[in-house]
This record gives sequence, structure tokens and C-alpha cells, in this order.
Amino acid sequence: MTNTGQRILDAALRVFGRDGVSGATTREIARVAKVNEVTLFRYFKNKNELLRQVVLQSSKRYEQVFAGAALDTPDDLRRTVQTYAETYARKLRDNEDFVRTFVGEMTRHLKLCRSLFVESVKPVRQKFIAYLQAAQKVRLVRKDLDPATAADPL
Repeated sequence: MTNTGQRILDAALRVFGRDGVSGATTREIARVAKVNEVTLFRYFKNKNELLRQVVLQSSKRYEQVFAGAALDTPDDLRRTVQTYAETYARKLRDNEDFVRTFVGEMTRHLKLCRSLFVESVKPVRQKFIAYLQAAQKVRLVRKDLDPATAADPL
């Protein structure tokens, strides 16, 4: 992502958090990002695509927890799961306004919010499931545990 594209995403996160999905406008997002609205549309097709990218980008920040995570001891497993939970909680705290707005507007934009939520958590969920499956192979996790069911609460 270019510097301008990132500035637009950062501004969109703030504006969506402050004004909500319905209240946020591309004009205001462009103003906060200090770009022309035409420039915003060069990077993002429309407001919904911009919202989609904001949600996806925030989820990618905690996917890397499982990249190269050790599975040599029970402590490695515990530490990785704890790091994942802490990283996710930090993401929620750091983006509290956006999360509150997003959850609060789910009733008005149920289909959009649901599809964005599912799309954004899918990659990290799959990485967590793969990590738990790898832990099963080295006998750090019971074989009778369903990794998908275990991953879903987190």
C-alpha cells in the first residue's frame, strides 16, 4: 500500500469510527486524509470497498502471530495462543470507536457488516486452525479436539 493509500485507510478508520458507516462520506474521508476525493477513488472504488479494506487491514495485523510460531513445548502453545488473544484484544482497544460503530450499525447494514466480518476473520481463523492441527500432530493438543470449534471462541 502506498503512503497515500495508507493515509486514506487511516482517515477512513477515524471517520467511520466517528460518523458511522451511514454518516461517513468519501468527501470527509478525503478531507481528513488531505487528498482530493478523486484521488480517494483512484485507490478505492467506492465507500463500501474502502470500508472493506479498513476491516481487512485491521485483521491482517494479528494474522502473523502464527507465522513461525514454535510448537516444541506446551509453553510454546500457551504463549502463542495468549499472544494471539492479547493482540486481538489490543486491536479492539486501539480501534474502539470503529468497533463500537461497526457493531452498533450491524442492524442497519446487517448483510454488509456480516460479510465484512466473515471475510476479515477467515484468514486468521484458518491460520489458528492450522496451528492447532500442527499442535495435534506433535501431541500438544488432544486428537479428539476439533480445531475449528476450539478456534471459533477466539
